[in-house]
Amino acid sequence: MYLRQTIKTLLPNKIAKEIKENYKKNKVYSNEIKLLKGREISTSNQTSVLFFTTRKCASTYMNNCIRYLNEKYLHLMSVNLASYVWHYLNQEVYKVLEEKQAVAFRHNGILYSPLRQYVPINNLEKYCIVLMLRDPRDVIVSNYYSINYSHTLPINENQQKEFLQYRQRVQQQTVDEYVRERAERFHKIYSEYCHFLIKDRNIKWLRYEDFIQDFDLWVKQLGECFNIDIEEKDINALFELKGGNKKVEENKLNHIRKALPGDHKEKLKTETQDFLNKKFKDILLTLNYE
Repeated sequence: MYLRQTIKTLLPNKIAKEIKENYKKNKVYSNEIKLLKGREISTSNQTSVLFFTTRKCASTYMNNCIRYLNEKYLHLMSVNLASYVWHYLNQEVYKVLEEKQAVAFRHNGILYSPLRQYVPINNLEKYCIVLMLRDPRDVIVSNYYSINYSHTLPINENQQKEFLQYRQRVQQQTVDEYVRERAERFHKIYSEYCHFLIKDRNIKWLRYEDFIQDFDLWVKQLGECFNIDIEEKDINALFELKGGNKKVEENKLNHIRKALPGDHKEKLKTETQDFLNKKFKDILLTLNYE
């Protein structure tokens, strides 16, 4: 208490703020910082887990869900590298992770969750890989509303400024304009998942649509991914974490805006839907989307 009061009294507000932010950063993301510096954070011999997904695919819920299962069944050291880079480094998140993959990703003892884009990690076969995807057409539409209204701001001031400028530009676009502009970026993300994980490694992936419409099936498949039998009490806890049977009313200001599959058919013009169907044709076939 005395130290905090001294800092507040003697130091300029800007410096005091920086000290407070650095303290928070090192407290919350100490393991992420150590990994990116090439230091050890776990002595466990248990196989590390990589959880891959995309934005607007219940990734926030999945992060909490997997952390819950980790505490109950896996007992790995949990880290969120992407979150640390997003909030504190003025750099492109997945460029940093790719450049640092040789030191940041370890075969044993660590749960990496969530990774919202493929990272070319050395010796990928030595990891347990969990992949959850959603119809890419719905993902792009959902991302438009997220950028506009509900996406959290990074803590880093430079990153925050850049994001707010980007948000302002997106707010000048229609959803159809945004979808056409961002389609290539999402196509790349899905193409890499389909090629490097589903086709090359025969990864069995989880469907967001099952998570929304058939939770019992979905959670059974999730347990199979980790090779664990999830107890009934934990299934119930995960269901409640999801919101139980509570119906989600569409609200563009909420992080969970609508959730139901097929949103692109309601929000996009017919010609934009046709554009996406053609753009993602091979991916939709691989993922069994109509």
